[in-house]
Amino acid sequence: MNKFLFELGLEEIPENMISRALDQMCGSCERLLEESQISFEALQKYASPRRLVFRLEGLPDSQAKREEVVLGPSQSVAYDQEKKPTRALEGFARKGGVAVADIEVVETAKGTYVSYRKTIPGRPLAAILQEILPKILTSITWPKNMYWRESRFRFIRPLRWYLALFNDETLPFEFEGIQAGNTTRGHRFLGEDVIQISDIDHYVDRLRENYVLVDPQERKAKITSEIERVVPEQLGVLPDPGLVEMVVHLNEFPTVICGGFDQEFLKLPQEVLVTVMRHHQKYFSVIDDNNKIHPYFLTVVNTQGDPDGKIREGHEKVLKARLEDAAFFWKADRKEALKDRVEQLNHVVFQEKLGTYHDKTTRIRKLCAELEKEEHLDTAALLCKGDLTTDMVREFPELQGIMGGLYARDEGYPEEVCRAIREHYRPVSLEDESPASRLGALLSVADKLDTIVGCFAIGIVPTGSSDPFALRRHAQGLIKVLFDLKLDWSLRWLVEKAQENFPEELEGQEITGTLMDFLERRVRHIFQEKKIAYDVLNAVLAVEVQSVSDAFRRAQALAEIKDQPDFEALAIAYRRTKNILARQPIDLPEVQKEKLADPEEHALLDAYLKIRPDVERNVNEGNYEAALREIAGLRETVDSFFDKVLVMTDDEGLRNNRLRLLHDISQLFLSIADISEVVRERDDHDE
Repeated sequence: MNKFLFELGLEEIPENMISRALDQMCGSCERLLEESQISFEALQKYASPRRLVFRLEGLPDSQAKREEVVLGPSQSVAYDQEKKPTRALEGFARKGGVAVADIEVVETAKGTYVSYRKTIPGRPLAAILQEILPKILTSITWPKNMYWRESRFRFIRPLRWYLALFNDETLPFEFEGIQAGNTTRGHRFLGEDVIQISDIDHYVDRLRENYVLVDPQERKAKITSEIERVVPEQLGVLPDPGLVEMVVHLNEFPTVICGGFDQEFLKLPQEVLVTVMRHHQKYFSVIDDNNKIHPYFLTVVNTQGDPDGKIREGHEKVLKARLEDAAFFWKADRKEALKDRVEQLNHVVFQEKLGTYHDKTTRIRKLCAELEKEEHLDTAALLCKGDLTTDMVREFPELQGIMGGLYARDEGYPEEVCRAIREHYRPVSLEDESPASRLGALLSVADKLDTIVGCFAIGIVPTGSSDPFALRRHAQGLIKVLFDLKLDWSLRWLVEKAQENFPEELEGQEITGTLMDFLERRVRHIFQEKKIAYDVLNAVLAVEVQSVSDAFRRAQALAEIKDQPDFEALAIAYRRTKNILARQPIDLPEVQKEKLADPEEHALLDAYLKIRPDVERNVNEGNYEAALREIAGLRETVDSFFDKVLVMTDDEGLRNNRLRLLHDISQLFLSIADISEVVRERDDHDE
């Protein structure tokens, strides 16, 4: 069995793009090998800021040979009436290089033909690798690209070298003017410029000797162990998995250094200290058992160490300047009350056609009043954008909302107000937590809804990778808050109430349908994260989402009952009903009982009228599983109806009456879900 190592060398890749690019490269490699009918036993992947690498183990020498049946003329053309070969058959055999005696007769879907079997040898593995490597490289996509050659080939950073080893020998390969070789590069400052790799198994070790830990997990382990070693005694670091991943991909040979800052800066709010250190300097904050920050920081540097402390001193100077700025902003910003800053929002544009942040604040207050008339909520809505005019938020945008809550607390506002302001930007992702307080959740809903509805009204709609106002993120956050806090407002009602707050020319825009589709796609995504099966999702979302939590309860109920035999049979019957009703208008306002002709019709109407009150009551109470069980009880009556009654009779009166009966029964289902979307094992009775 063979092995293959490929390293793409280039200038430093932005750290937040490395993992995705590596996954794309390896995923493309697996797909292309599979298409080429090449199996392998293992794929290892490595990456550092200057390289993306994969290694394949257990590769065959070549594709497996395969047999192909080559069809010729039909049997009637290949043989004459005396069953002797015709010239057509002889020409077919001669062209294929086979004897007439080796020709076979085969049956096909189109008839009987003559054929011969041809063995196709597999292509050598090396040739296949040479063919797919350019495809692998061009399959990697980046949020941004650059070009540096006359060919105008675009990539995230200039390509510099390729290491391509097939069983320790260089695999000839060229792409964008660069020839593959058996050399790689060490650490930019500590290692050798050119390192020859003569043995694939020594690749990782040779790089390690030259201060490149090419395995991200090894770098992560080194960082974790050094943090534990250098953190001051009795203290720890503020947990931050995201920052760990960031520094792993920023360094090829990470080393952790501990520095300190003046205790005077501990007078700053802890959130400010963490943000300054994390977002601007990529430092870890040092805390005690009570999560209180201490005047230290940990930084990860791309070097072997800091024996003279020069690197530490440099970082301490940079952090001191940053913290002095933050301390100045904290003091200066508090000279002006948050309420007085609301007027300044008239000079901060939210969006040209949607006005200023003062206009947005007014709309948020109106929408909050529709959600819940509460004094503290109105106060929070009034003040929530005020911190956008502060020097602190202008310098550290990551602190928006957080600073508003801190300034409000400093000015003596009730804790409910401060907390709502602080939480109203959350969640910023599916991994982020929703606001913990009800007022924070309501303010978050109003803010996100205003942004989404306003942008749709002026034609700013996400398309492909273009989403300048992060509407997908806002919508995902909106749905998550509604779901997490079980807020039972109808999505359509929320959209319509938000739209009422815009000027007349925007309020009249017909966006509700498009926006509902957009929001329901976000509902689908969150439900998928909750492991709701796709067919249950399709069934529930085929009925308009009233509230997110209500839709989830319907999905849970359907998932519980869908595999029961009675329900499966009823789903098949409902599909017949749906197909019939889709092709016919419903002319009668209600079923005319006196015009029912067959016993099975009467039985179905009686059964329907008997369960309808209980179904409607259970639906109104949100007890969807009980409602579905009631409906499932119709199974035998429905089966008997379809077995004995011809719905599409020529008698117009009978036909319309039967269609109306089926329509009324279908509405029971549609109060919960369109169960025709549920996947079934048998569709034999489908019409």
